[in-house]
Amino acid sequence: MTDMLPLLSFLVLGFSAGVIHAFDADHIAAVSGIGGQDGGRHSFRFALHWGFGHGLAVIAVATMVLVAGTAIPTGFSAYAEEAVAWMLIAIGVMTFLHLWHQHQHNVHRSRPHSYNATLVGLVHGSAGSAPLLAVIPAAGMASPALGMLHVLLFNAGLIMAMAGVGAVLRCGLYAAGRYHRALQLSLQSALAAFATGLGVFLLSAH
Repeated sequence: MTDMLPLLSFLVLGFSAGVIHAFDADHIAAVSGIGGQDGGRHSFRFALHWGFGHGLAVIAVATMVLVAGTAIPTGFSAYAEEAVAWMLIAIGVMTFLHLWHQHQHNVHRSRPHSYNATLVGLVHGSAGSAPLLAVIPAAGMASPALGMLHVLLFNAGLIMAMAGVGAVLRCGLYAAGRYHRALQLSLQSALAAFATGLGVFLLSAH
């Protein structure tokens, strides 16, 4: 049992790293921006789709490193990070357009497609610290199978944490809408502004 403790600790670390990684500002901005477009009605589903997209990207990178032995291209992460910034801006602008459409036509439901969240998750999973947190530690393990298990636990932690974010967003926007429609619209606008502003900041810092 004692011999298993280092391995178990390492795998728990992978799960914990996934949970922490879910709360990166650009992740929160993307999921809340997409979920805010329809008043949070489907934000839990969008959060799951985002998490699966992110997980697919990390697994693809892990497969290249651990199984195929391929090195990650030097500029790959930089290009992906720039794409994330542009996508955040697009999410913010699209949310504002959804809100304007609702205001003009006096409608309250506008549901973006779930595959949008999956696509955003794929780009996020290709950028930033995800490969560092999930793939590089796993690459140092003796067995590629254990390395992939580490990656899967990382993804499980991330998806569970992001699902929690989606659930909180749904409950919060729903409660705001029941209290006062203007409050819900204000929160949706704030989420759109957060996504757009963070995207502009990331571009300027790139």
